[in-house]
Amino acid sequence: MQRVLIIGSNGAGKSTFSYQLAQRTGLPLIHLDQIYWRECWQVTPRDAFLRRMEQAAKEECWIIEGNNVSSLDQRLPYADTVFWFEFSPLICILGILKREWQYRGKVRPDMPDRCVSRLDFSFLRYAWLFNRRNRTRIRGLLAKYPHLHIIRFTNRRHVRQYLDAI
Repeated sequence: MQRVLIIGSNGAGKSTFSYQLAQRTGLPLIHLDQIYWRECWQVTPRDAFLRRMEQAAKEECWIIEGNNVSSLDQRLPYADTVFWFEFSPLICILGILKREWQYRGKVRPDMPDRCVSRLDFSFLRYAWLFNRRNRTRIRGLLAKYPHLHIIRFTNRRHVRQYLDAI
């Protein structure tokens, strides 16, 4: 396990897991949100985002955490392991609400400068519909890369058990 992708819906706990996995493995951690967003919630132009992401993916070892499904096909060829957080929408919404309460008025550690935590209905809706809209696509993309070791989490207990076993 040298090149690890952590994917899934917002609020599933990808960032928290990625910090813990990086701590246990010593692999460098890259948050996709820090590549996708610039300060003050400005989106990085797609070409620049893909260039930066591919440059990171070509490194010898890493953990890349993030749910940008539109760029997943560009990351998968470089990965050897994928952790897929496929939690229920309700669990993800509760995770978002907990996180937003914790970081209200602050910048989360996995975000660029001046991207103060924010919550709106469209974000909650995106998380609620994430699996329904993306599950089939993600499965299809993962199937294209038989070399991948895929670990699918469906609840927080599975995540804790995995981390405890490391």
